[in-house]
Amino acid sequence: MRLASHSLRLLFAALTLTGFASGCETYIDAKRNTAAGGQLERDTADARRSLAEAKRENVQLQDAKIQRDRELEENERRIRAVEADLRDQDASLAKALQARQVSKGRYDQLKRDLDAIRKETAVLGQQNDSDRLSTAPDKKADAAKELRLRELERKKKELEAAVAALVKR
Repeated sequence: MRLASHSLRLLFAALTLTGFASGCETYIDAKRNTAAGGQLERDTADARRSLAEAKRENVQLQDAKIQRDRELEENERRIRAVEADLRDQDASLAKALQARQVSKGRYDQLKRDLDAIRKETAVLGQQNDSDRLSTAPDKKADAAKELRLRELERKKKELEAAVAALVKR
């Protein structure tokens, strides 16, 4: 019985020593991690770098969004200007027909041209509105839209010149 009691004490002492050594190791690891240049400091530095990078990216995205909103607003302004000019030309054309400054055939042709420009302008307006809802700009679509808008503005000027020539007669 004495031997069993002694073995039990040795076992208990060994377990206590193992627990103590394990606790010391945990303490030493914690001390090493929190010391200057330790893992905690490296993790904190990495987290700060990631945060700074995310903030920089956020600023770039906000700047890009502001620029995109400006472009869309400018397109909308140009579309409104074309539409207003078309309304004026429509009224001038109607007056010219009433005053018999233009033949019915020529009036019909100019009216068709005016309506075609108006329809294309409406399509561009809808595209501009849908671009406001999209998350990322489509550079090819934007370039095509810009080209179409310039072409419509050119056609509108030609129509204005034709109507102005008829009204001056």
